[in-house]
Amino acid sequence: QKFDNFRILVCGGDGSVGWVLSEIDKLSLHKQASCQLGVLPLGTGNDLARVLGWGGSCDDDTQLPQILEKLERASTKMLDR
Repeated sequence: QKFDNFRILVCGGDGSVGWVLSEIDKLSLHKQASCQLGVLPLGTGNDLARVLGWGGSCDDDTQLPQILEKLERASTKMLDR
């Protein structure tokens, strides 16, 4: 199936993000569409959460609806793999 534009929200750490990026590559989705990847590091305590400004971990899911609203309006940033 062909997609014009789509977004993926990865809830996890750098391993989860790496896995999703690998699957996007395998399916050649990056060649046929504009793909934006969002990262929500809930429950993780890793370097990616720190790099993205979440701190050592983020496990408070009580603010999840507000976080999702902010992600919907968020701007994109380029990251290297």
